[in-house]
Amino acid sequence: NGDMYPGMDHAKRAIGGQISLMGTLSPFSTLMHGSTTDVANEVKKLAAEVGYNGGLIVMPGCDIDWTIPDENLKAMIDTCASIKYPMDVQALGDLSNVYLAGHPKHPGKRAPSTAGDVDVAEAKTHHKELTPHEEVNEKLVEAIMEYDGDKAIEWVKIGLERGMTAQNIVFDGLSLGMKVVGDLYERNERFVTDMLKAAKTMDKAMPIPTPLLEQAGGDGGPTGTVVVGLVRGNTQDIGKNLVCLMLKANGFKVIDLGKNVKPEQFIE
Repeated sequence: NGDMYPGMDHAKRAIGGQISLMGTLSPFSTLMHGSTTDVANEVKKLAAEVGYNGGLIVMPGCDIDWTIPDENLKAMIDTCASIKYPMDVQALGDLSNVYLAGHPKHPGKRAPSTAGDVDVAEAKTHHKELTPHEEVNEKLVEAIMEYDGDKAIEWVKIGLERGMTAQNIVFDGLSLGMKVVGDLYERNERFVTDMLKAAKTMDKAMPIPTPLLEQAGGDGGPTGTVVVGLVRGNTQDIGKNLVCLMLKANGFKVIDLGKNVKPEQFIE
């Protein structure tokens, strides 16, 4: 994958020559925003580090966006075609300053998006004394991190019984748990599958607070109308659903087009 950690070269060393690997030319930082030279060098680095004895299919690490420059795709294909076996690694040139996706020095590597987030930092620590509301939020964070849907439902109900608003429960508890898991993922301490399991855990609890959030929008008529949807090729909708809930809670009329939406549908 495009954000593969610790890198395709590490995977190659771990599995040896028994399995062919596919990837992992960075689709965003290299193919979309890099030069043709950047693309060619990363392909050569993949060949030298991973495909030196075969067993490599060079391809983008994720989707090919339709805005990727044609010349960069051509550079990827032409560079692959130019490399022959038996491979002369020295002839590929000096690649000492070229890094594969997943390496800390790769251009696509960035600092965690939650760096400096006080709420995330506090959620990772254990408090000795908690207020009843803080206890609920901490248990909801734990439920998300443990992928325990039943526990999430239980503590959502407890929170409502203790007089917490649906907004508090969702945004200070469930959503915070998702942010913590996301932070661990960005630090390479969790995997994509963990993010999906956490999202499913939150989805399991959301039917309880959702009607309350929608009611919180008020009765004075809609503030405005917002059309929301995930663009074609994107099916991960937990973020979209949260945005819809926040908009509804603040009085907006929301038209949710769902997942994998074609551009024409937004206009319609």
